[in-house]
Amino acid sequence: MRSSAGSVWVSKMKYIDSHAHIFSSEYNEDFEEMLARTEERGVERIMIVTTEAEEARRAIAFAKQDPYRFQVAYGIHPEDVTKASKERLQEMEEIVSDPGISAVGEIGLDYYWDKEHHEEQKALFIRQIQIAQKVNKPILVHSREAIQDTYDIMKAYRTRGIMHCFPGSAEMGREFVKLGYYIALGGAVTFKNARHAPEVCAGIDINYLLTETDCPYMSPVPLRGKRNEPANIPCITQKLAEIRGISEEEMAEIIFNNYARFLGETDA
Repeated sequence: MRSSAGSVWVSKMKYIDSHAHIFSSEYNEDFEEMLARTEERGVERIMIVTTEAEEARRAIAFAKQDPYRFQVAYGIHPEDVTKASKERLQEMEEIVSDPGISAVGEIGLDYYWDKEHHEEQKALFIRQIQIAQKVNKPILVHSREAIQDTYDIMKAYRTRGIMHCFPGSAEMGREFVKLGYYIALGGAVTFKNARHAPEVCAGIDINYLLTETDCPYMSPVPLRGKRNEPANIPCITQKLAEIRGISEEEMAEIIFNNYARFLGETDA
Protein backbone atom coordinates (compact mmCIF):
# COMPACT_ATOMS: atom_id res chain seq x y z
CA MET A 1 0.00 0.00 0.00
CA ARG A 2 2.75 2.41 0.94
CA SER A 3 6.51 2.26 0.50
CA SER A 4 8.93 3.67 3.02
CA ALA A 5 11.87 5.92 2.29
CA GLY A 6 13.89 5.90 5.49
CA SER A 7 11.41 6.76 8.23
CA VAL A 8 8.99 8.54 5.91
CA TRP A 9 5.99 6.73 4.52
CA VAL A 10 5.08 7.86 1.02
CA SER A 11 1.72 7.04 -0.52
CA LYS A 12 1.54 5.38 -3.92
CA MET A 13 -2.11 6.35 -4.27
CA LYS A 14 -3.67 9.64 -5.32
CA TYR A 15 -6.18 11.17 -2.93
CA ILE A 16 -8.32 14.30 -2.96
CA ASP A 17 -9.69 16.58 -0.26
CA SER A 18 -12.77 18.31 -1.67
CA HIS A 19 -13.26 20.62 1.33
CA ALA A 20 -10.40 21.98 3.42
CA HIS A 21 -10.10 25.23 5.40
CA ILE A 22 -6.31 25.30 5.32
CA PHE A 23 -6.18 29.10 5.39
CA SER A 24 -7.78 29.19 8.83
CA SER A 25 -5.65 30.49 11.71
CA GLU A 26 -5.14 26.97 13.10
CA TYR A 27 -2.39 26.43 10.50
CA ASN A 28 -0.56 29.74 10.92
CA GLU A 29 2.34 28.22 12.83
CA ASP A 30 2.99 25.11 10.71
CA PHE A 31 1.45 25.77 7.30
CA GLU A 32 4.42 24.48 5.29
CA GLU A 33 4.83 21.40 7.48
CA MET A 34 1.12 20.64 7.10
CA LEU A 35 1.44 20.85 3.30
CA ALA A 36 4.50 18.59 3.38
CA ARG A 37 2.57 15.94 5.32
CA THR A 38 -0.26 16.24 2.83
CA GLU A 39 2.10 15.61 -0.07
CA GLU A 40 3.74 12.68 1.72
CA ARG A 41 0.38 10.98 2.15
CA GLY A 42 -0.48 11.32 -1.55
CA VAL A 43 -3.20 13.96 -1.27
CA GLU A 44 -2.67 15.41 -4.73
CA ARG A 45 -5.61 17.81 -4.97
CA ILE A 46 -7.25 20.08 -2.39
CA MET A 47 -10.23 22.42 -2.59
CA ILE A 48 -9.32 25.33 -0.34
CA VAL A 49 -12.58 26.66 1.10
CA THR A 50 -12.70 30.28 2.26
CA THR A 51 -15.44 32.27 3.98
CA GLU A 52 -14.02 35.80 4.04
CA ALA A 53 -13.05 38.06 1.14
CA GLU A 54 -9.48 38.64 2.24
CA GLU A 55 -8.99 34.95 2.95
CA ALA A 56 -10.24 34.17 -0.56
CA ARG A 57 -7.82 36.64 -2.13
CA ARG A 58 -4.89 35.14 -0.24
CA ALA A 59 -5.92 31.63 -1.27
CA ILE A 60 -6.24 32.66 -4.93
CA ALA A 61 -2.72 34.09 -4.91
CA PHE A 62 -1.37 30.98 -3.18
CA ALA A 63 -3.11 28.52 -5.53
CA LYS A 64 -1.60 30.19 -8.60
CA GLN A 65 1.66 28.44 -7.64
CA ASP A 66 0.06 25.08 -8.49
CA PRO A 67 -3.47 25.39 -9.92
CA TYR A 68 -3.71 21.67 -10.58
CA ARG A 69 -3.05 20.75 -6.97
CA PHE A 70 -5.01 23.59 -5.36
CA GLN A 71 -8.50 24.79 -6.17
CA VAL A 72 -10.20 27.63 -4.31
CA ALA A 73 -13.81 28.17 -3.28
CA TYR A 74 -15.41 31.23 -1.74
CA GLY A 75 -18.91 31.94 -0.51
CA ILE A 76 -20.84 33.55 2.32
CA HIS A 77 -21.58 30.93 4.98
CA PRO A 78 -25.21 30.77 6.17
CA GLU A 79 -24.08 31.61 9.70
CA ASP A 80 -23.08 35.04 8.32
CA VAL A 81 -26.52 35.77 6.90
CA THR A 82 -26.99 38.89 9.06
CA LYS A 83 -23.70 40.28 7.68
CA ALA A 84 -24.57 39.60 4.05
CA SER A 85 -25.07 43.18 2.94
CA LYS A 86 -25.65 44.19 -0.67
CA GLU A 87 -22.06 45.45 -0.77
CA ARG A 88 -20.68 42.15 0.54
CA LEU A 89 -22.63 40.22 -2.09
CA GLN A 90 -21.29 42.50 -4.81
CA GLU A 91 -17.76 41.94 -3.55
CA MET A 92 -18.41 38.20 -3.39
CA GLU A 93 -19.57 38.18 -7.02
CA GLU A 94 -16.43 40.03 -8.08
CA ILE A 95 -14.20 37.54 -6.26
CA VAL A 96 -15.88 34.39 -7.58
CA SER A 97 -15.63 35.80 -11.10
CA ASP A 98 -11.85 35.48 -10.79
CA PRO A 99 -10.42 32.58 -12.85
CA GLY A 100 -8.63 31.48 -9.67
CA ILE A 101 -11.94 30.50 -8.09
CA SER A 102 -13.14 27.01 -8.97
CA ALA A 103 -16.34 26.87 -6.91
CA VAL A 104 -18.80 29.00 -4.94
CA GLY A 105 -19.00 27.86 -1.35
CA GLU A 106 -19.49 26.99 1.20
CA ILE A 107 -23.05 28.23 0.93
CA GLY A 108 -26.33 26.77 2.10
CA LEU A 109 -28.56 26.54 5.15
CA ASP A 110 -27.82 26.04 8.85
CA TYR A 111 -30.77 25.91 11.22
CA TYR A 112 -28.84 24.33 14.09
CA TRP A 113 -27.78 27.58 15.76
CA ASP A 114 -29.86 30.15 13.92
CA LYS A 115 -33.53 29.79 14.79
CA GLU A 116 -34.62 33.22 13.57
CA HIS A 117 -33.36 33.86 10.04
CA HIS A 118 -34.45 30.85 8.00
CA GLU A 119 -36.12 32.89 5.27
CA GLU A 120 -33.11 35.18 5.04
CA GLN A 121 -30.81 32.15 4.79
CA LYS A 122 -32.90 30.75 1.95
CA ALA A 123 -32.76 34.05 0.09
CA LEU A 124 -28.98 34.28 0.54
CA PHE A 125 -28.53 30.67 -0.61
CA ILE A 126 -30.59 31.25 -3.74
CA ARG A 127 -28.79 34.50 -4.54
CA GLN A 128 -25.40 32.80 -4.30
CA ILE A 129 -26.55 29.91 -6.48
CA GLN A 130 -27.64 32.47 -9.06
CA ILE A 131 -24.21 34.12 -8.88
CA ALA A 132 -22.57 30.70 -9.33
CA GLN A 133 -24.70 30.07 -12.40
CA LYS A 134 -23.83 33.51 -13.76
CA VAL A 135 -20.09 32.84 -13.49
CA ASN A 136 -20.57 29.19 -14.55
CA LYS A 137 -19.05 27.59 -11.47
CA PRO A 138 -20.25 24.75 -9.22
CA ILE A 139 -21.34 25.13 -5.62
CA LEU A 140 -20.23 23.60 -2.31
CA VAL A 141 -23.25 23.23 -0.06
CA HIS A 142 -23.49 23.27 3.73
CA SER A 143 -26.71 21.90 5.22
CA ARG A 144 -27.37 21.40 8.93
CA GLU A 145 -30.80 20.59 10.32
CA ALA A 146 -32.18 21.87 7.01
CA ILE A 147 -31.92 18.98 4.55
CA GLN A 148 -35.42 19.23 3.04
CA ASP A 149 -35.23 22.99 2.46
CA THR A 150 -31.74 22.51 1.01
CA TYR A 151 -33.01 19.84 -1.36
CA ASP A 152 -36.00 21.90 -2.46
CA ILE A 153 -33.80 24.88 -3.33
CA MET A 154 -31.17 22.79 -5.09
CA LYS A 155 -33.86 21.05 -7.11
CA ALA A 156 -35.41 24.37 -8.13
CA TYR A 157 -32.04 26.01 -8.96
CA ARG A 158 -30.15 23.06 -10.40
CA THR A 159 -26.44 23.49 -11.03
CA ARG A 160 -23.28 21.47 -10.53
CA GLY A 161 -22.42 20.99 -6.90
CA ILE A 162 -21.21 19.00 -3.90
CA MET A 163 -23.16 18.29 -0.76
CA HIS A 164 -20.38 18.94 1.76
CA CYS A 165 -20.25 16.76 4.88
CA PHE A 166 -23.53 15.17 3.81
CA PRO A 167 -25.87 15.01 6.84
CA GLY A 168 -28.85 13.16 5.40
CA SER A 169 -30.01 9.58 4.97
CA ALA A 170 -28.99 7.21 2.19
CA GLU A 171 -32.43 7.70 0.63
CA MET A 172 -31.97 11.47 0.60
CA GLY A 173 -28.45 11.03 -0.72
CA ARG A 174 -29.81 9.12 -3.68
CA GLU A 175 -32.26 11.94 -4.36
CA PHE A 176 -29.44 14.49 -4.51
CA VAL A 177 -27.47 12.19 -6.81
CA LYS A 178 -30.48 11.94 -9.14
CA LEU A 179 -30.20 15.71 -9.52
CA GLY A 180 -26.52 15.32 -10.43
CA TYR A 181 -24.97 16.42 -7.13
CA TYR A 182 -21.91 14.81 -5.60
CA ILE A 183 -21.86 13.60 -1.99
CA ALA A 184 -18.77 14.27 0.13
CA LEU A 185 -18.10 12.30 3.30
CA GLY A 186 -15.50 13.10 5.93
CA GLY A 187 -14.27 12.00 9.32
CA ALA A 188 -17.75 11.28 10.67
CA VAL A 189 -17.95 8.13 8.53
CA THR A 190 -15.19 6.61 10.70
CA PHE A 191 -16.90 7.25 14.04
CA LYS A 192 -18.16 4.23 15.98
CA ASN A 193 -21.55 5.88 16.53
CA ALA A 194 -21.91 7.02 12.91
CA ARG A 195 -25.41 6.25 11.65
CA HIS A 196 -26.18 7.87 8.32
CA ALA A 197 -22.72 8.30 6.79
CA PRO A 198 -21.87 4.58 6.36
CA GLU A 199 -25.33 3.95 4.91
CA VAL A 200 -24.90 6.85 2.51
CA CYS A 201 -21.52 5.52 1.42
CA ALA A 202 -22.98 2.07 0.81
CA GLY A 203 -26.20 3.28 -0.79
CA ILE A 204 -25.34 5.92 -3.40
CA ASP A 205 -23.84 5.64 -6.87
CA ILE A 206 -20.09 5.35 -6.25
CA ASN A 207 -19.43 7.68 -9.19
CA TYR A 208 -20.86 10.55 -7.12
CA LEU A 209 -18.86 9.90 -3.95
CA LEU A 210 -16.10 12.25 -2.76
CA THR A 211 -13.81 12.54 0.26
CA GLU A 212 -13.21 15.63 2.38
CA THR A 213 -11.71 16.58 5.73
CA ASP A 214 -13.52 19.87 6.52
CA CYS A 215 -10.26 20.54 8.35
CA PRO A 216 -9.38 21.76 10.90
CA TYR A 217 -12.58 20.12 12.18
CA MET A 218 -13.88 16.52 12.27
CA SER A 219 -10.70 14.46 12.52
CA PRO A 220 -11.27 10.81 11.61
CA VAL A 221 -10.62 7.81 13.82
CA PRO A 222 -7.94 7.19 15.11
CA LEU A 223 -7.16 10.92 15.28
CA ARG A 224 -10.29 12.25 16.99
CA GLY A 225 -9.60 15.14 19.32
CA LYS A 226 -6.64 16.35 17.26
CA ARG A 227 -6.59 19.09 14.68
CA ASN A 228 -7.64 17.72 11.30
CA GLU A 229 -5.70 18.27 8.08
CA PRO A 230 -5.71 16.98 4.47
CA ALA A 231 -3.02 14.38 5.28
CA ASN A 232 -5.77 12.44 7.09
CA ILE A 233 -7.75 11.79 3.90
CA PRO A 234 -6.35 8.22 3.54
CA CYS A 235 -8.09 7.26 6.82
CA ILE A 236 -11.41 8.33 5.31
CA THR A 237 -10.78 6.71 1.93
CA GLN A 238 -9.83 3.45 3.64
CA LYS A 239 -13.12 3.44 5.58
CA LEU A 240 -15.16 4.12 2.44
CA ALA A 241 -13.37 1.25 0.69
CA GLU A 242 -14.13 -1.06 3.62
CA ILE A 243 -17.82 -0.13 3.51
CA ARG A 244 -18.02 -0.65 -0.25
CA GLY A 245 -16.05 -3.90 -0.14
CA ILE A 246 -13.32 -2.80 -2.54
CA SER A 247 -9.62 -2.07 -2.19
CA GLU A 248 -8.39 1.30 -0.98
CA GLU A 249 -6.51 1.65 -4.28
CA GLU A 250 -9.71 1.25 -6.28
CA MET A 251 -11.66 3.61 -4.05
CA ALA A 252 -8.94 6.26 -4.24
CA GLU A 253 -8.90 6.05 -8.03
CA ILE A 254 -12.68 6.29 -8.32
CA ILE A 255 -12.83 9.33 -6.04
CA PHE A 256 -9.91 10.98 -7.83
CA ASN A 257 -11.73 10.59 -11.15
CA ASN A 258 -15.02 11.77 -9.62
CA TYR A 259 -13.34 14.99 -8.50
CA ALA A 260 -11.92 15.64 -11.96
CA ARG A 261 -15.39 15.10 -13.43
CA PHE A 262 -16.93 17.46 -10.87
CA LEU A 263 -14.43 20.14 -11.90
CA GLY A 264 -15.45 19.63 -15.52
CA GLU A 265 -12.02 18.32 -16.51
CA THR A 266 -13.31 15.03 -17.89
CA ASP A 267 -16.55 13.28 -18.82
CA ALA A 268 -15.16 9.86 -17.96
